[in-house]
Amino acid sequence: MIHTYYVLHLPDKKSLNRLIRYDIHFKKIIYQNTGCLLFVDDNNYHKLEKFFKLYNISLIRVEGKKKYLFLFKKYHIFIISVILGIMFMYLLSNIIFDVEIMTNKENLKEIIRNELEKHDLKKYHFVKSFKEKEEIKKDILTNYKNQFEWIEIERNGSKYSVKLLERIIEKEETNNQYRHIVAKRNAVIKEIKATNGQIIKKVNDYVNRGDIIISGNIIKNDEIKNTVKAEGKIYGETWYNVSVELPRTYNKMIYTGNEYERFTLNLFDKRLFLFGKKDYANFEYEDKLILDSKILPFSLSKTKVKETKLDSYFYTYQDAYLKGLNLAREKLLDSLSRDSQILLQKKLKLYEENSKIIVEVFFKVYEDITDYKNIVIEGE
Repeated sequence: MIHTYYVLHLPDKKSLNRLIRYDIHFKKIIYQNTGCLLFVDDNNYHKLEKFFKLYNISLIRVEGKKKYLFLFKKYHIFIISVILGIMFMYLLSNIIFDVEIMTNKENLKEIIRNELEKHDLKKYHFVKSFKEKEEIKKDILTNYKNQFEWIEIERNGSKYSVKLLERIIEKEETNNQYRHIVAKRNAVIKEIKATNGQIIKKVNDYVNRGDIIISGNIIKNDEIKNTVKAEGKIYGETWYNVSVELPRTYNKMIYTGNEYERFTLNLFDKRLFLFGKKDYANFEYEDKLILDSKILPFSLSKTKVKETKLDSYFYTYQDAYLKGLNLAREKLLDSLSRDSQILLQKKLKLYEENSKIIVEVFFKVYEDITDYKNIVIEGE
């Protein structure tokens, strides 16, 4: 049988004899510099309780079957807080706080969003099991087999990322309209790829916009023998003049050298600054991750905050030219197809007007100049 023993501290050793006279029995007594430790059983502990205040007796610990009850009473606030904290963390770790559908097409995004909501896979709802996710994917692919080739639902902590692959159904071309292939713009022909039709221009020929390069009319002995739909690609050398404007002055961010460190709690999409917060009118910060949770939507970082300020500068003509050249190049590339290449770039003009610097740049480009012109046959 497991007995319960109470360990008590008596600060005044002289009081021990008085307690013994009250018919209180001790299992063990340990003498110390600050008094003595008294070991008593259940029965004698209840006899001693009325003397606690009189002799300043304190309960140190409990041994035996009531040990854990004693610990719970002593640390009940802490224990309850830990239990509630674990329950809260478990609850948070099983709730969805964000659903990201990874596509730029709004119509596809709307379909997926509606389907996920039908299956209760949405913000502030509980996470789904692997089996449930597989069933959701199967339902969507079954209901929208012409829209989606593949769907994947990945969980990253409290966030779901939905990846998808759109199904592209190639439609059989039914347009049998007779046509020529013509130049989209003025150019020097550099390459001709013809699969149908009669080539009437040569490589290095100069052509104007609209000139026929591959004819849909098949001519022999100056007579049209047949008319077809011309097929092919034409690549040529083209030319562009691009103009960009730069302000005479510009702002540049610099560091003042003032900085400090603080802790930052990232909770959901919010940044909460802890300890040592100062106010800089302009600043930049660098985060060093200290604690991160893959389950809960929070992280703790040590943040270095650097003070910054904006200073005004004047463009030199050389700086303006280099900046303008890059901007002109970007502007041109945005308007060209992906398979285009810039062969040459050259400054045309660089001048100042109305507190602005104007940069004009000439570009020589290799690009697709294919365009089409329908053929109308009399009587059809």
